Amino acid sequence: MILRKRSNKINQLIQESMAETQQKLQMRQNQFMRKPASQKVMMQTMEKEQNQGIDRVLEILDLYKPLYRWNFMMKKQVNTMRMMFLYQQRKYNEVDALMPECLFFDNQSISIKLARLYSQNKLQEVDAFFKKKCRRMKKDDMVLPYSLYAWILVKQNRIEDAIKVLSTAKDRSSNAVIAQNWEFLVNGKIKHFSNANLGEIWYALALETPKMPKMQQQVVRYR
Repeated sequence: MILRKRSNKINQLIQESMAETQQKLQMRQNQFMRKPASQKVMMQTMEKEQNQGIDRVLEILDLYKPLYRWNFMMKKQVNTMRMMFLYQQRKYNEVDALMPECLFFDNQSISIKLARLYSQNKLQEVDAFFKKKCRRMKKDDMVLPYSLYAWILVKQNRIEDAIKVLSTAKDRSSNAVIAQNWEFLVNGKIKHFSNANLGEIWYALALETPKMPKMQQQVVRYR
């Protein structure tokens, strides 16, 4: 009971810190709307604000450490949260160092692991990890990891394998991007394959860079 209360209190601090960061980002966004700046300045400012917010959350995560002795799974759970925040900061060396001490049960952490394995050219491990963690996924949970894995397969020119993966995802989910990419590949329109319409969840993996908006009044929203 005491452990739960302490854990809930720390979690509340994290949520409050994240909400504060979102508020600051929104204020920055509004400032740029009123007084447009160059895309480079805008993105650098927003990224700096976001990273400062993540640093605050990482400090709060340290508050969990005294609780580890009471719950042997908590350390891995906290490591997983820390790993995902570090990934947002593109601190890949720290991410890779933490991964052996993480849990991979949700679509975001699984997708990050797949992205890191691909970035390290560990393609056989990509296949094995995907089959181990994703074969039973359904509905919205499968959208990001299946789209990512299909993207990796296309990059390797394994088009038939990508079609099979997207076919499974299409049957288990109703996501329009998956259905469209499956149709592109089936019809041989390989160059049309794109996960861009998944939006923020796709670009958060940092495998591709979103196109700059043409108008200065449009602002890229950071997490």
